[in-house]
Amino acid sequence: MVGLRQDTHNSDCRERPVARNARQRVNYNNRMKSQAFFPTPEDCSRAFYEAFAQADIDALMAVWAEDEEMCCIHPAAAPLYGYAAVRSAWEAIFRNSAKMRIEMRDDIWHNTIGMVTHHAIQWIYVGEEAQPRGPVFVTNVFLRAPQGWRMLVHHASPLQMGLAPGAGTVVLH
Repeated sequence: MVGLRQDTHNSDCRERPVARNARQRVNYNNRMKSQAFFPTPEDCSRAFYEAFAQADIDALMAVWAEDEEMCCIHPAAAPLYGYAAVRSAWEAIFRNSAKMRIEMRDDIWHNTIGMVTHHAIQWIYVGEEAQPRGPVFVTNVFLRAPQGWRMLVHHASPLQMGLAPGAGTVVLH
């Protein structure tokens, strides 16, 4: 069983799952093993969005890093840490939604040794809807691992694209 650990770096003290011993960590990582190899972060990203469009949970989970602190944040939702929580959330999304497709705009990639971040604005089309939902600002973090590039973090947030004339000001902080 995965235990909970308080995050000392976060002032609101959210709890994150963490394996309590080495045996749990081995079992945890074994259920995440994937035969997929992604030679570049772009390949990993492409596989993630293809799996998303096909609602293929196994293909989608194959892109994730084998790290118990992997994190997924869906728009306006709390962070999910660990394989089980991330998989469960995606299963619910696929079960309760029509197939979706993503239109990516304004891609920006930041490359460092062993880690890459990807920022983009996304418009999401659900089912046969002619008008997209969004925009959503997404940040993906990719980690270079022995089995190729893997996603460590997926964070999607609603994006305000500006105010209507006369709407006033927005306080951000």
